[in-house]
Amino acid sequence: MSPPNSQVSATISTTTKEKLDRFTEELGLKKNFVVEQALLYFMESRRQLPDEAFIPTRLVLDDEDLNRIAECLQAAPAPSRALRELMRGTDD
Repeated sequence: MSPPNSQVSATISTTTKEKLDRFTEELGLKKNFVVEQALLYFMESRRQLPDEAFIPTRLVLDDEDLNRIAECLQAAPAPSRALRELMRGTDD
């Protein structure tokens, strides 16, 4: 016997609602199922991953931000010996 269902209410952006509508229609899924699964995945990932692993989904980067990111990527140091060994899977 499954537990009784509860209803929650949330205000979401029109854009998110439209994405949910298209997603569920394209895949033939029920919105209730998608929302519940998304909440469960989100809560579990927040328990298991550090805060640094999460990037806001509505993060808006301007040209200055993108230029700083590009500079950091271009100036990235060469991988260390330990990193190369880790990526190769060697234990030495």
